[in-house]
Amino acid sequence: CNCSDLGSVAGVRCDGGTGQCPCLEGYAGLRCETCAQGYYQELGGQRCHPCGCSPPGSLSPHCDDSGKCQCKGGVTGLKCDQCSDGYYSFNGTCEPCQCNNHSKTCNSSTGTCLHCQENTKGDHCELCKEGFYRSSQAAHACHRCPCSTVVSTGTCRIHPGETAPRCDKCRSGYTGLNCNRCDNGYYNSDSICVRCKCNGNVDPALSPAVCKPESGECLGCLYHTAGFHCQECEDGYVRAPEGTNCTKKEATPGPETRELTTSAPNASKATSFPTAVINSTLSPPTTQTTSPLSSSDNSTSAFADVSWTQFNIIILTVIIIVVVLLMGFVGAVYMYREYQNRKLNAPFWTIELKEDNISFSSYHDSIPNADVSGLLEDDGNEVAPNGQLTLTTPMHNFKA
Repeated sequence: CNCSDLGSVAGVRCDGGTGQCPCLEGYAGLRCETCAQGYYQELGGQRCHPCGCSPPGSLSPHCDDSGKCQCKGGVTGLKCDQCSDGYYSFNGTCEPCQCNNHSKTCNSSTGTCLHCQENTKGDHCELCKEGFYRSSQAAHACHRCPCSTVVSTGTCRIHPGETAPRCDKCRSGYTGLNCNRCDNGYYNSDSICVRCKCNGNVDPALSPAVCKPESGECLGCLYHTAGFHCQECEDGYVRAPEGTNCTKKEATPGPETRELTTSAPNASKATSFPTAVINSTLSPPTTQTTSPLSSSDNSTSAFADVSWTQFNIIILTVIIIVVVLLMGFVGAVYMYREYQNRKLNAPFWTIELKEDNISFSSYHDSIPNADVSGLLEDDGNEVAPNGQLTLTTPMHNFKA
């Protein structure tokens, strides 16, 4: 029979008519020397091993000599029991990953997309990352939100019926589609919205903006206040002693009243009666009582109207005027003395021609002890002891 020792049943002879040996499972052939279908022979050996191909993933139960099964599309592995990249197991079969074209791989067991691209996230790359938005078509890539994290949360979305994204939430003091405007009660200061400073003298119900958004100037100052920040009182009003409200200035007090003191016969204390002042208007005569007011109080209230800043300005002005006058006086004295010096040293000469001599006289002749020796610096000129000046020329001698 010559049956295979590995593939045939030991101790059993072959069929006498056909010569077929009784084969073990996985072996085939007349002498059980080959592997049956669904089995393959190991490399370098003669034993047959089952292919073990996965029925859902393989095209047939057969495999090649290396034991690799023939797999369906999207299936891989030696036994066709794994999903290829871009596929995942779903009801026993491999289905393509559902990643909205933003990833090519997913978890082969759960189908969760891996490595989402174009700023997407989610199990199927169907969402945008924080700070990005997507148009109504989910397949489109995500774009960065036009929302700064300084003025908003940085996230945005496109609401139904709109084409442009809208920031989800603006920070305090900001408003607008992209949180790029200052809200009511705030103004723009170097691209930052700052709360209006109106000292509590503006009612938001009457002036919702509270102040101008471009400058911060308060709008609609109340309680008789005025100024850029409603920090001053209107004309005719002054700050109350407690420094909060503006009250109307009191009218100038009338004539000084006099008090009459009488003493009752049986009373131990004097009683004062204020003098009544008659109101001289066209209305029926009425009497009103005025309290005494001394002249010192009038001067004190008048002096209080001059602020400390105005007082300093007046003092500074007086000092400047005094300094200017002193400088003018010093300059005048200096110019006068210069004039006197120039007049004293000026070489003024008078020449008188006569028949036999020439007479000279100068401004210095009227000055006692004047030195005229240096007035004519000529080697040919001499001054006589009697004060006469002699002019000597190459041809004539003149005596003065």
